[in-house]
Amino acid sequence: MIQRPKPGENEEDILRMQADFLRERSKNENMQPSAQVVSICHTQHQTTKRTNTSCTNIRKPSKYAQSKGLTSYSEKRPRFEPSLDGEILEKNVDITNSKASLIDDDNVYFPKILPFALGNIVEKNTEATTDLQYKPFPAQGFPNVSSQNPRLSMKNTKQQGDQVKKLINSNEMLLDDSSIIIESSGHLNLQKKSYILTNPGADELHIENVKTLSGMSDNEILEERQKLLQSLDPNLVDFIKSKRNKEEVQCKKKEVESMDITDNKDNNRVTIKTEASQGEDSIDYGSLWENDVLSHPNIDKWLHFDSLEVDKLEWIKGIYDSKIKSNEPYEARFNFNGYLLPYTMEYTEKTKVLFHHGEESHRPGYSLTELIELSRSGVPQQRVMALNCLAGILEYYNAGTYKNIIEIPLSKLFFIIRISMDDNKLIILDPALKAMRNLLYNRIDEASLDAVIGFKEGAIQPCLENDKSEIEEIELKESEIKDFHLAEIDLIAALIRTDILQRLFYILDKIKPTFNCVQYTLQILTRLARDSLETASKIVQTEHLMNAVINYFVPSCSVNFIFNLTIVYKKPILAALKFLRVLTLTSKEIGEQLITNYNILKPISKYITSGVDGSYGLKLQIESYCILSNLLQFKLGIEHAKSLCPVVLTTLFKHVQGTSIFINSSVLSATHCAVVLQFIGGLVNCEINMDFKAQIYPLLRDGMQKWLLHLTQIDTYTCGHLKLVCSILNCFENVLITDNISTDMLNEVLPKLSKSQGYQKLTKNLIPSSNLLSGIEDTNLHFTKNLVLLGTLVIDSQEKILPILNSVSPFPVLVSLFELLHVLNNRTVSQSFLEKTLPYLQQVTNAKPCLINNWFTRMEVDFLFSLVKLSIESEIPESLKDLVYVVASKLCYIFRIDRRKELNYLFINIIFNKEWFTAERLFNLVSLSEADGFSKALTNIEDIKLCYCKVVNLHYVDTGPYIVYKLWQNPILPRDWIYLPILSLYSKSQETPGPAVVGKHATKLRKEIATDKENTIRCSLEWILFNEICFPDLLNDIDITDRFCRIMCVFLCDNSLFLDNKIKMLVSKCTQLLFKKGIKFDFDKELVGLYNFQDFYTQFLEQFQSVSYGDHIFAACLLVPLAQRHNVKWRKLVWSEYAGCLRVLDCPEALLCYGIEAYLYPEETDESVLKSYHRALTSNLLRPETLAYKIAHHHVESYKKQKSISHNL
Repeated sequence: MIQRPKPGENEEDILRMQADFLRERSKNENMQPSAQVVSICHTQHQTTKRTNTSCTNIRKPSKYAQSKGLTSYSEKRPRFEPSLDGEILEKNVDITNSKASLIDDDNVYFPKILPFALGNIVEKNTEATTDLQYKPFPAQGFPNVSSQNPRLSMKNTKQQGDQVKKLINSNEMLLDDSSIIIESSGHLNLQKKSYILTNPGADELHIENVKTLSGMSDNEILEERQKLLQSLDPNLVDFIKSKRNKEEVQCKKKEVESMDITDNKDNNRVTIKTEASQGEDSIDYGSLWENDVLSHPNIDKWLHFDSLEVDKLEWIKGIYDSKIKSNEPYEARFNFNGYLLPYTMEYTEKTKVLFHHGEESHRPGYSLTELIELSRSGVPQQRVMALNCLAGILEYYNAGTYKNIIEIPLSKLFFIIRISMDDNKLIILDPALKAMRNLLYNRIDEASLDAVIGFKEGAIQPCLENDKSEIEEIELKESEIKDFHLAEIDLIAALIRTDILQRLFYILDKIKPTFNCVQYTLQILTRLARDSLETASKIVQTEHLMNAVINYFVPSCSVNFIFNLTIVYKKPILAALKFLRVLTLTSKEIGEQLITNYNILKPISKYITSGVDGSYGLKLQIESYCILSNLLQFKLGIEHAKSLCPVVLTTLFKHVQGTSIFINSSVLSATHCAVVLQFIGGLVNCEINMDFKAQIYPLLRDGMQKWLLHLTQIDTYTCGHLKLVCSILNCFENVLITDNISTDMLNEVLPKLSKSQGYQKLTKNLIPSSNLLSGIEDTNLHFTKNLVLLGTLVIDSQEKILPILNSVSPFPVLVSLFELLHVLNNRTVSQSFLEKTLPYLQQVTNAKPCLINNWFTRMEVDFLFSLVKLSIESEIPESLKDLVYVVASKLCYIFRIDRRKELNYLFINIIFNKEWFTAERLFNLVSLSEADGFSKALTNIEDIKLCYCKVVNLHYVDTGPYIVYKLWQNPILPRDWIYLPILSLYSKSQETPGPAVVGKHATKLRKEIATDKENTIRCSLEWILFNEICFPDLLNDIDITDRFCRIMCVFLCDNSLFLDNKIKMLVSKCTQLLFKKGIKFDFDKELVGLYNFQDFYTQFLEQFQSVSYGDHIFAACLLVPLAQRHNVKWRKLVWSEYAGCLRVLDCPEALLCYGIEAYLYPEETDESVLKSYHRALTSNLLRPETLAYKIAHHHVESYKKQKSISHNL
């Protein structure tokens, strides 16, 4: 008897009962189930009432009927006998009308069985079992990383086997909504070959075994298998398994044709096509079934695992390995700190948090696109994570870590961060402010600027305004440019447009965030203040913002307290004082507003007069002293500064007694002493009263003597400790300029210093600390297009910073020392100091200067200038004059725009001073005869100097301590400054002339202009020729082609000036000197100062054709690019488009650059040029015996000869 399920039985019992039922039915085909559907076609819709146990067919209404108000009795619903039911057929004809039952049971509808055929209902066959190649399940619960085979194998899964079987019979199969269900029968786990036997009869034995197993049920096979395993030796079983696994691995390498599965939407079917390649939209079901989880041997017994749900299985797949070629680019991904990750990374407990279900799930980290998307998420935690990651990326980017590796879209990130800053939630605001700070505020640049506090260079600062020439080029106002375009040009301007000042005020005054947020806000304000005078003025005029900063973070209180991060408001914040320090260096007007409108002197004085014990209080006092010193440069706050003299005297006395410059002393204490001395030096310049001087001068003398003696004894030092020495030297320089005091102490100590080991240590570090001699190019520094950076970080170097900023850089202290020696004017002492710098000077004269645009190179330039000044006044020997002259000549084009005064000093005292032209240099002039007229060049040196001073506009006017140098990157003179007068006249000649003016005054004015033009060209050519002959080494780093083009400009400055005898002789000498190096001419490369040579040469040809009058020097210059060694396009240009020049084109062979042979050989091969030669010869365009005629005739005849030889062959 067939058992039925009972309570407590599990799934295995149910499956066992099902197997028993199927076995009994296979033995007895006539066995009837407990329920069976029968046909009722022969009963003619007759129904048989079921047997009633009661005596009547009437029953009471149900509770449902009673709730509906049905109280009448009704007959019971008729039932059908199960044995009379036939097959259920699908309705395919119209239903005939039948009389509805008048009395329904509880008025509830019951569907009636209709005699229409649906087809046979066949129970799903579950006998087939599948060998899914069981693999050990991983202990961690997740599949191991494995490389998936994208192709289908015929023996991997039951589903594949059924698909292949179906493929033989039909090309289509039914598609279920959730999965593909394929009817199957047979034992798919029976293999096609034997893996154990290898003899020739192995296949026959295998076939017999398969037939035997096919006649057995699954349970019988398992029982026999278990008995066999128990009877065999376990070692033998393991051997058989290992052999079989080895064979399976080899068999898997054989691939079969893949199947392209396409969806047929019309009939809801899947069409399987056998092809060699798989389509892009095909689904690789086989690779999904190869997952470790799906390889369990009992998977066919798990509920609902008979259907393949692709989407769900994708989420439990293991992470697959993916390799990439070494030179193939890939999308950058970052960790949570913003650090760039490699393409792949080992999956460990520490790194697993970086893997997520993104587009590249096998790769760790987050891409910029994903971070931008997460930064706009509605989940705060995701936004915080994304903003923190972006902040880290920007920090690494500003540090130059990603230079030449990845380009960060700063403009896009700027708007994402700025939008996030408008969120008032502290959890969002903190990372948003941090990201904005990292974007704008370069901490390496700021740390470098803070490092020079205490030096003379600490009293100036660069203007970091971006170049907006692009706005001028597009001829639009800044207000008319869209936000994103403006951000691409200037990030600071775009930030100001977003009302950032109002937002920062709201953050500080209303939200009142944590210390970190306050610090980020103040640092952003500091960077804005460095941008430009206009931006700084806008900040100062925002009164509510300035009041919030000063009231909350610069309160009038003592600084003798322990700093606590939890107490932010109403306590002095170092970043706020730095912000004020930067503002006070901007302009005198802003300094006056800070004093008048915001009364910053009150809290600053409180900080200075307050006693301090900790380092934080010392840092606050350092910033306070710097603020007062900056104001004193503009003659502001003098009376208030005088009131602090007693406190300053006491502080200086303590430093003189207890502060030293040795390596084991405190750098912070030395910096504090340095800023105190800077403040005293500012007071001395402001003409303080004599009582203070009488008290301060002895302290300064004692300090000077003590610290200079310490300097003579040092064996090791740091630049931070020497701040104290720099400040005392600068302070003494101001005292010597202001008052006539005794210098006996200096005359006694300085000679000892010049011979000490301390000074030798300083001069020994000159070359390693030099920016000019470093060999570092601007490409090795990190810069950003839309945000100005100082370029303090050197990429791919061991030190990572500029050489001049290393800890043993001697330039600041040597600048102060040489400036003091210049004021002291002791030649003997000065010469003793200069001798130790000769190796450094020799290196400067021989090397091409580097990093001349860098802000921090100014310290080295100041040192060179002070060294040159000291050399001038020390009357150095003749052997060193040439060395100093070369250094001074290089300084002329190294100086920036703010150094006009220094350049004028060099012009007067060295560059145009005959006393500095050594006899060895002047000996080269012997080659020039009196007929050349150049003997007057030395007598006209004063006129030459006035000519260059006029062109350069060196009439210096002292405008006061204007500290922010807006154009600190631009030089006063270009590298080829000796050609500047000629280039200036050439530029003016290209301008469109105005309407002609008539009259006596206009005629007189035109004569003066012509005379001035002639004098300018003559003086310029004389100075160029003098440098070409006497100082050729100074011109070697100017390209020879550029120099030739500058001389060619003489012919374009005026229509007849080149015909003047003096100018003609000078031009001839200059060109002949250049022609000696003509082999280096290259007219195809980019030239300095010219857009391209072709336009310039075209203009030169037009000028020759118009006004040359057959001038031989003019013709010689025109013929240089026509030599056979140069590009054929120049010959095409002259002989075709400007053939009119050929009639007058002639030049003596002695004046040619290369000689006549260079124009004749090798023979011309370009057919278009040969045709032009032939056309010029046949059209009488060329005069016989001219150079042009010789060239054309030679090439045409050579071509004819070669043509005839080839024809004969």
